[in-house]
Amino acid sequence: MIDLDAYILSLVRIAREEKAEVTATKLQKIFFLLEKEMGTDFGLNFVPYMFGPYSLKLQEEVNKLLLEGKIKAEDETIHDIISGVEVGVIHKYYTDLNVTVDERVEEFFRKWVKKSRKEILNYVYTNYPEYTKYSVIRDKVLKFNE
Repeated sequence: MIDLDAYILSLVRIAREEKAEVTATKLQKIFFLLEKEMGTDFGLNFVPYMFGPYSLKLQEEVNKLLLEGKIKAEDETIHDIISGVEVGVIHKYYTDLNVTVDERVEEFFRKWVKKSRKEILNYVYTNYPEYTKYSVIRDKVLKFNE
């Protein structure tokens, strides 16, 4: 059985080392790509969602790690630029733990965690369109309809 917690902690540790951010969206997409492109099976059952592929099981594991204090979240509130109304929150994850996993996976994490959220989304949306059919940002932000 693969220890999903160790992989999450490893990704967040690598982000710290690379001085990169791990947001909830980035974490979901990197694990999606890990399953799809490296064949690592966590049984995460990704489904199409508002921001592309999403796994409830993965988010539940992240929430568990937050409750246990193994990772921490810094939240950034997003406001509408015209009205100033709060429209969302970006969760950024951190850890002080030094958990390691398979070297190939860590290289994969290093490659992807350095990319911007937009770069990752563009890649996922281009290569896995069946997982983006309900995305609210595919056409509005990434301009896939142009």
